[in-house]
Parts: sequence; C-alpha cells; structure tokens
Amino acid sequence: MVDLKAAARSLKPSIDLNFSNFHDRLFLILFVVDVVLRFVWLDKPKGSLIFDEWYYVNVARVILGLPQSLGANNKPPYVDAVTGLDPNHEHPPLAKLLIAFSLYVFGDNGYGWRIPSVIFGSAAVLIFYLLLKKMSNYRMVPLIATFLFSFDNLTFVHSRIATLDIFTLTFMLLGFYWYFTRHNHLSAMAMAFSTLTKITGAAGLVIIVLVHAARLLQDHAERKRWNELFSWFEKYAVVYIITFVAVLGLLDRLWVGYSNPLTHIQFILSYSAALTSSCPNGIISCPWQWLINQVQIPYLVVNVTSGNAKYDSIAFLGAMNPALLYLTIPAILYSAYDYFTEKRQFSLFMLVWFAVAYLPYYPAAIFGHRVTYLFYFLTATPAVCAAVAEMIMDQNPPKLVMIFYLAVVVLSFYMMFPFKVIPT
Repeated sequence: MVDLKAAARSLKPSIDLNFSNFHDRLFLILFVVDVVLRFVWLDKPKGSLIFDEWYYVNVARVILGLPQSLGANNKPPYVDAVTGLDPNHEHPPLAKLLIAFSLYVFGDNGYGWRIPSVIFGSAAVLIFYLLLKKMSNYRMVPLIATFLFSFDNLTFVHSRIATLDIFTLTFMLLGFYWYFTRHNHLSAMAMAFSTLTKITGAAGLVIIVLVHAARLLQDHAERKRWNELFSWFEKYAVVYIITFVAVLGLLDRLWVGYSNPLTHIQFILSYSAALTSSCPNGIISCPWQWLINQVQIPYLVVNVTSGNAKYDSIAFLGAMNPALLYLTIPAILYSAYDYFTEKRQFSLFMLVWFAVAYLPYYPAAIFGHRVTYLFYFLTATPAVCAAVAEMIMDQNPPKLVMIFYLAVVVLSFYMMFPFKVIPT
C-alpha cells in the first residue's frame, strides 16, 4: 500500500525538469516535434475556416469590429451582432477573447485565428508530462503517456484550430498540476479559468474534490478526516467561485453585455439543456460510440480530382487515434483493479478523471436526449493516455513489443494527419 503521507512529502512545488535526465531530454525532443507539427501549415487551406471556427473566428471579428464571413445563404453567422461585444452567449467569453486578441496582434488570417490554440495545445503537453512526473512510480510512464497524448489525432487537431476545447483542457491540466504540487489556491483559480472558457471545465473541480476526498478518507481517522475534508473543500470552493464569478462579471461587462454574471450562467445552462436530439443523427453521436470511433466528424475535407482519380488533399477529422482508443476499456478496467488491490493514487486519479469527464454523457444522452459529439471525449483523453501507459509498464513488456506499439501509434497518426499532400 502506498504511504500517502510520504507521497505528499515527495511532491515538490517547483517545476521538475532536468535536462541532464535522459527521460527529460527525450521529452524535449518529443515536445519540439509536437510544437513543429502543430505549427506547420497553420494557415492552410488559405482563408478557410475549419469546423466551429465558423463561429468563434467570427465572434472575434465582431469583437474587433471586422467583417464576418458570409455563409451559403449570403449571411454572416451573427446577423444582428453589436460591434465590440461577444454575440456567442452560450459559452463563457475567455477563450474567444484570447482568439480576438490574437487576431488583433497577428491579423485576420490563419495564424491570427489559430496561434492561441497552438500555444495552449503545446502547453497542455508540457503540463501533462510534469503532472505525471509527480504521480507515477515509473520513469517511463510520463514519457509514454505524453507520447500517446501528442500523437492522438483529436488532441492534435484541436491544438491547431480556433475552437474552445483545448483552452478548457489546458487550464484543467494546470489545475491538476498545481493541486498535486500543493498549490491549492492556484489550482482552484486554474479550474475557474477552465470553466471560463467552457462550462464543462467545471468537471475539473469535481475531479479534484473526489480525488481529495478519497485520499483523505483512506488515510485518516473518521472524525478528523471529515473535518479536514470540509475545511479543505470550503477554502478550495471559495477561491474557485470568487475567481469564476469575479472574472466572468468583468468580462461580461466589458465584452459580452451582461451586467450580472449569474444571468449569463443561467442562460448558458438553459441553452445547453435545450440542445436535444436523438443519437446518432448526422454528426451527433452517442457516448458509447466514441470508444470505437464511430460518427467521426469531417471538420474540413478538400477533394481533388486528377484525371479519373479523386482523393482528399486535406482531411481534418474529429476522431481519435485508434491505436490509443481501442485500449481505453482494458486500461480503465486495469486502473480499477489496480486501485482496489494496491490503492495506488495514480490509478485512483485516472479512474476519477475518466469517470467524471466521460460517464455523465450517458445519462445526458439517454434520459436528457442531450446533443453529444465525439470531440467531447477530449477532456478524458489524457486520463486514457496515462492509464494505458501505466498498464503497459506494469506488464514490463519486451522493448521490441513497446517499440512496435509506439510505431503503430505513429503510423495511425500519420494515416489521420490532416494534410494528405504538401499544400501549396
């Protein structure tokens, strides 16, 4: 059984990167490759908006007073938008303001739209590696898990298009990292910022609370543990709520048009509840389909005809790397077995993370008929990567087997890479 007190003492508050360490040097190479892949051909295809960029780039244009794109009906997405104000009230404004700031600095082009996503996507890789270094007993697990995370197609695509989800995930990862380095106030603030990009960022708060409760209940006498839990939760929740409400209230007044942040929150929740449909339906998918990559979403596909041949020159898909995805169920079941037999903190965290980020979509789809899409799985992806890496290392596979598996991951990533030919 892991000594939680000893584990807590070992959590150093400083950033733990030492490039004299072999594994950290390998991570640096991976990180450089990761950043380059996210940045290459960032403005291609020239002038095209990818998937929900149609909404969020045009939000940024409205905020900056720039002309919106026109759709097939010769109308913009926000017909009656007030210049200078975010017309997309169904989501909190923070990520959209970051995109608008980038447009202001880099111009109304592919780089201006997408550089924030590249920055946050790259930061997510770094933070994820540092987080796992704090948690895993294996030196290879952080490297393998980060490798899987870097070469997952869903993560990759959202790290280079101007949508909201990568901002939500990155702030959430930062909140996890600060929690496990005992910076609870900073962790609560990061979780608030995650929620300020998309309301589903609140899942991070729930994950931290459940993990903290499980750790305390496992390690303390009954009366003391409940007192400690309520005391900790009170402090954490106060910082989270004050940060979220205060920042949302400020952003709402300046760039959205709400005088009361509670009114905006009420609108977000009611709007979300009203998004109903049967699944599957078009690009709408059921949560259980995500685990086998069904109902993939064609974010942007460019067809080319050459003679009698027709092929895709560009294909941005909302889908996960199958070499990772198909190990999800075995890895999560293994984490459950490991926690209940060995009481490892690592397995507990991955179980709770996966459960909170993914399983609530089942009742939402079944009973609430809530619209759900495959890319909603993005916030659960790091937990899957970590659980798969831990499961593999626990089996101590031969090096050739490990190399073969990682090669399959890269091959699958290559097959799903958005650019099928070098763009001109």
